[in-house]
Amino acid sequence: MGNARRAVVFDLDGTLVDTIGDLTTALNTTLTELDLAPHSEDAVRTMVGGGLAKLLERALAAHGADLEAIGRDAAVKRIFEHYAATPASSSELYPGAKETLAALTEAGIPCGICTNKPEPIARDLLEAMGIADAFGIIQGAEAGFPRKPDPAGLAHVVETLGATPETTLMVGDSEADVKAARAAGLKGVILVSFGYSVTPVTELRADVVINHLHELVPTLALVEQAQ
Repeated sequence: MGNARRAVVFDLDGTLVDTIGDLTTALNTTLTELDLAPHSEDAVRTMVGGGLAKLLERALAAHGADLEAIGRDAAVKRIFEHYAATPASSSELYPGAKETLAALTEAGIPCGICTNKPEPIARDLLEAMGIADAFGIIQGAEAGFPRKPDPAGLAHVVETLGATPETTLMVGDSEADVKAARAAGLKGVILVSFGYSVTPVTELRADVVINHLHELVPTLALVEQAQ
């Protein structure tokens, strides 16, 4: 790796923070306004990924409804507004998140966020969780870059952190994270097993799968040694 600066980029939902409670509330409030029945948290967990509009689209499809037919713009605006109002009421950091970020900061390894969540909501959530200061950049959707798995936003995060793709690792929970990391030419991708991926993460061809965030720092050292 030479003298190039190392960095770690994290996904947000299902990786650092369990946001399913607040996502479910925002979704179900929107569905109620559309005269549709709410979904359980367990059901919503299988619908997350790709942003709020995609979540609403999947939730409507489960009711046999079509987002375009009911008016995409107005419906998406509603779920964005409901979620932005309370993005952190019942969301919780996954165990080990704070300690892991502190350890990386102490080691001089800059960290960034690359999420499909709108950037203002992502920032509000991270501030509410008390970890916003751990990140050199919080890159969300609606900020000039396409959503993951497109690699453009991720590449921007790497550049902003002063690193290179060859010295950066991605930590996520989904196929979109793997695809974005591979397309951006990152050194490697680590997936957590406790996130929202419907497909078992062991089938997503990550370099490493971890079951707890406390495993991340030792895993980074192992990945370094293996290069």
